[in-house]
Amino acid sequence: MVPAPSAEDIPVNEPASVDIGPGQQATVTFTARQRTNDGFVLPTVAVSKRSQSTYEITMDEEEVYGPASIPPTDIDDLGVCFVPAYEFEQELEVQVANLSDTEREYHVQPIGYERRGNGGA
Repeated sequence: MVPAPSAEDIPVNEPASVDIGPGQQATVTFTARQRTNDGFVLPTVAVSKRSQSTYEITMDEEEVYGPASIPPTDIDDLGVCFVPAYEFEQELEVQVANLSDTEREYHVQPIGYERRGNGGA
């Protein structure tokens, strides 16, 4: 990953699932575990890729992706999608809208690490 984690950093790989009704949207929020951290490093945000959907990603209230009709990477691929990796301090929000006429299940999986308050070094 760019930048590489230190031995003290905390891995982040927290999948979440949400059912979204037709024409509805959902926001999945991930927050810091360590209140004394130096932030998150996040090279990958995977979301179920479905037609008739939109995807948006916000980090610390700043939109960094979307709205787009495809996710940064699909949950089945888990490829690195942000080089260099995004860095943020407290909160990641992934918003998914289901524009189809049927209910669907979406999976959201951020992968990276949380710095442990040591500047990542």
